[in-house]
Amino acid sequence: MISEVDARLLNWRFIVPGEPEGLLLLPAGVETVPGAVTPAKDPAGAPQLIDLYYPAIAAPDLAAWLPRGRRGATACLLADLAAAVAPGGWLCAGFANRWCPIAPMRTGSLSSGRALRVIRRAGLTQAELYAALPGHRRAAFLVPLARRAEMDHMLRCLFQTSVPERGLGVVAFRRILHVMRRAALLTPRMRRHLMPAYYLVAQRP
Repeated sequence: MISEVDARLLNWRFIVPGEPEGLLLLPAGVETVPGAVTPAKDPAGAPQLIDLYYPAIAAPDLAAWLPRGRRGATACLLADLAAAVAPGGWLCAGFANRWCPIAPMRTGSLSSGRALRVIRRAGLTQAELYAALPGHRRAAFLVPLARRAEMDHMLRCLFQTSVPERGLGVVAFRRILHVMRRAALLTPRMRRHLMPAYYLVAQRP
């Protein structure tokens, strides 16, 4: 019996510039994209890149592809992927917010500031940062942080639908999320730091 893939695993497709043949996909689960290349993992857990450059790279969960036991591995993997983007291509990467009050310093997490510095050093431009809600692995919503009106609408009208409904500790988790929601509404400049996870999209000229 074949299980159905969670559609949220592919929501990154709504925010990228296109899907060229030969797209490198580092899946978060078992999702696939027609015409994409999916690398194998080496014994340490890192992706085995087949080509030197790719027309596009999608890694919706960087943590799922981290080499085990390597310090600073998330930033290093992001740098390796950014370096593998061909001219005119794009990179889309999802990761947990390292400073999110719910789970700070989570394994595989990265701050938005460091992520932006990494891709800029690699020569990528036109970086766009999205809030991934309720998280990057199965993002129900991807909200551009640069557009305040869209984030206002999300926080006021759609936030409740992005909160997990089941699981251990879900009541306490929902209360914490609602406190963070109020803080984000009252202090727009802090929103980027309160988000549980991000998607980063950038392009190589």
